[in-house]
Amino acid sequence: MPDWPIHLIVPLLALLIVSKKENQKYILLLLPLAVISDFDTFVTQHRALLHNIFIPLLLLLSGLLIKKERPLFIIASVYIASHVLLDMFGGGVVLLYPLYNGMAFIDASLAMSQKNDLLWTFDYGFRHYDKGWETAYGYISDSTGTGAMVFVFLAGVCAAYRNRLRAI
Repeated sequence: MPDWPIHLIVPLLALLIVSKKENQKYILLLLPLAVISDFDTFVTQHRALLHNIFIPLLLLLSGLLIKKERPLFIIASVYIASHVLLDMFGGGVVLLYPLYNGMAFIDASLAMSQKNDLLWTFDYGFRHYDKGWETAYGYISDSTGTGAMVFVFLAGVCAAYRNRLRAI
């Protein structure tokens, strides 16, 4: 299961690489959306209630319909979709919740055998959504992950504030 810093850093870097300069303030301000999916832990439907494809699709469609706010909706969609995708590699998510209760997963690995051969394994599909995921008991991150999240968030706030001062 990817920790909070991974859920924050991966989409943040991707968006900063592909974005226009005028959208970078939105990228930093919307950064908390990259971890909002894990709050479904507190309603005992972890990896289901907020880890589905419908939320990012709804945001993306809203962005297509509301032209003035399009960058906000697209950035929000990328943050939430990246969280879902990363968790698919970390055990799986109930991608079609509430329509289908199976966990979509992707398992990809590269290993070296004792004969120095590269072994690539790739598996994907759906598996049963078991009680282990459903009752996550509110655990989202460890202390190191939370500290890293706070550090990245504060760095983003400082960068946004600095850019605002330059604009004045």
